[in-house]
Amino acid sequence: MEGQIIANAFHHAYWGFPIATYFWLVGASAGSFVISTLGWVFGIKKYKSTAFFASNMAIALLLIVPIILIIDLGKPYRFFHLLMLPSFSHWSAPMMWGSMFILSYPIGMMFYSYFVYKKNEKWARILGILAVVLALCTHWYTGVVIQLNPSRVPNHASVAPILFLTGAYVSGIGLLNICLWIRNRFVGPDSQVSAGLIADMARLMLYGVVFDLFLLWNEFLHMTYGFGEEYTMLYDVLLGAFRWPYFYLEIVWGLLFPLIILMIPKINRQLPWVLLASFMCATGVYGMRIWWVMANFYYQGHF
Repeated sequence: MEGQIIANAFHHAYWGFPIATYFWLVGASAGSFVISTLGWVFGIKKYKSTAFFASNMAIALLLIVPIILIIDLGKPYRFFHLLMLPSFSHWSAPMMWGSMFILSYPIGMMFYSYFVYKKNEKWARILGILAVVLALCTHWYTGVVIQLNPSRVPNHASVAPILFLTGAYVSGIGLLNICLWIRNRFVGPDSQVSAGLIADMARLMLYGVVFDLFLLWNEFLHMTYGFGEEYTMLYDVLLGAFRWPYFYLEIVWGLLFPLIILMIPKINRQLPWVLLASFMCATGVYGMRIWWVMANFYYQGHF
């Protein structure tokens, strides 16, 4: 009821798996693009061989997003309203920012990919910096949209965009590792990405896993010792109705198991274990996207 009063909307239009998938695709796109820029923008030469493939993968993931969003609309043909300033949109609206970012981010990546393909160091770096900024803005906005809605417990918090960005980083690298391994099976030895480099990217992913667990632990403490609605959200919703996507899929499968694998010296550079940890991270973050989108609707409807 609180959400209906705040938003002045008394109709029921719940977000479901399409929007959770949109959040996951946007995040995975950003994570893979970050790896793409390590060589050409930040000067870490060993990652240059992954740049073109990682950038194109990020573009492909992001191009699926508008299709999902438009189909999910109650009246899909009205999607252009967000792009028409005089009629519906306003520059103070986060949805307006997101519409501009989602349109400009893939364009920036396409130009960056072109100059990487041409091996033009100067323009690849310039366009890469621009695309990184647009990538961060796109995923920051995605967290902000829910953060700024007071009825969206538990995401109405300043940490929400950081939590979303961290999940994007983790899932993007995990998915990229899997895709690079698949690609290696179809290209010649000279074009393959080494198992050592995939293990190095898994090490970067590990840093994101640790930071993600740190953020979730702080959220756990915040809701445990918070107001009544926060306590209810944690123990009756996230650890209740949504315990499978929240606890088992995200925390146990997507974070704790990969953490253990990547912390054991004997196996953390062995390709099968690295790929398993990458798969767990990529799929585990989808659990976060599920409760991120649906848990607050469940809370509003049942409590």
